[in-house]
Amino acid sequence: MRHRALLVFLLVFAIVFPAVMAPTTASSPPESVCGVCSDPFESAARDAGIDLSIESSHLHVSVGDDGTGHWTALVTVDEQSAVTFHENPDQLERTVRQTLESHRVFVDDPQNLDSRIDDRTVIVTFDVPEMTTQAYGDVLLIDYFNADGNTRSVYVDADEFSIQGPDGTVLVNDPPRLHTGFEKAVTWVGGPEDNLYIDDETYLAFAPDHSISTQIAADVSIAADSSSYLIPDLLGAALLPTLLMGLGVLAIQYGTKRFDGGETDPTSLGVVVAGLGLVWMVVLVALGMFSGGMSAIAWTLGVQFLALGVVAARRPSVLTFWRVVAAAVFPPVAVASGVSLVTNTSQLWAIPSALSLGATVALFLPFGYAARNGIESRAFAVAILAAPVVFTIPTLPIGGFGPAFMLMLLVGWTLLTLAVGALVYRLGWALGGRVGDYRPPDSATETAT
Repeated sequence: MRHRALLVFLLVFAIVFPAVMAPTTASSPPESVCGVCSDPFESAARDAGIDLSIESSHLHVSVGDDGTGHWTALVTVDEQSAVTFHENPDQLERTVRQTLESHRVFVDDPQNLDSRIDDRTVIVTFDVPEMTTQAYGDVLLIDYFNADGNTRSVYVDADEFSIQGPDGTVLVNDPPRLHTGFEKAVTWVGGPEDNLYIDDETYLAFAPDHSISTQIAADVSIAADSSSYLIPDLLGAALLPTLLMGLGVLAIQYGTKRFDGGETDPTSLGVVVAGLGLVWMVVLVALGMFSGGMSAIAWTLGVQFLALGVVAARRPSVLTFWRVVAAAVFPPVAVASGVSLVTNTSQLWAIPSALSLGATVALFLPFGYAARNGIESRAFAVAILAAPVVFTIPTLPIGGFGPAFMLMLLVGWTLLTLAVGALVYRLGWALGGRVGDYRPPDSATETAT
């Protein structure tokens, strides 16, 4: 009775909790990372009566050991504007300040701002303190570009934007949407027309070397720094689906034990599962999913169900326990691993999500087989219950419509998974009771009869 009350409490808590914790995801207007490298500088110059045009621009940031970033913008302007600024340096200073104060520029409080011109190159320098966090080990984590879970657009308005860590350090992580990564610096190659954005999840981790321990320290540091806004997103999206999955698994187990007469025929269930595989493949054809890593993972599920269903219907005796485990686990994992080897690093996040969606249903087959024969089945149950979390983690922080929308998607997928999983579980239960290397003793069968 106490267990039932606890489950009711957790279910009510899961319904209320996402509404409380889900953050607002309204997006803000785009901000330029430089400002003086593009249109805002030209606009401020026009307001001052100068018809300025920018020919090229470069922005470089050098981060010191104390976490202060030293920013330098090198902007080549047209000949006439250069003459104007040479004749009136104060005008250049006023134009630069107007640019940074009156337009949407990423750095909102530059320190030690200085402007000068050398030939036709405008040189703007300033400092930004506290760009870094001292992380675990010798890792220095630049978290200045991370939006702490908020939706934000920062576009690269310079032809080249580079960031260099302290002397003697190298980059040890792989930031998203980075155009070029070098050993001692990172560089975005863009410009006003390229619409290149700095991802709002960007962290830059610098350390003395590329050792495995250093990379682990960097990953742990990034996870710890982002946990304050990732955990609420994770709970808001995945907690209720996980609880629903748990309740569904308990209901499937109870219903199968309660209503199974002990003589369930795997033949008819095999035909049903094979039919589900065919329906799934028809859906993939209708959606035009014929290429790409996600399509490969999706087709694997259809082929699995078709093959397992046919074998269960025609030759159930070959489906021993370990063969069932191998048939359920190996194909999706092998395909996902192969896809990972040929997938761009920035797109790898989607593979665990796709794998969790497809492999979860297949796991009900060995789960049912093991439960019928008293074999340890908790590993299958845990894997099934973890599926909503495994799907959600790579999507963090959740943008778009936020955790509430992700919650609705996951609830729908969970209910569908349980509906199909119940049939797959029954097939595993039937196979475990009638054939294979864990067939019950004859005496037990006779007694049950």
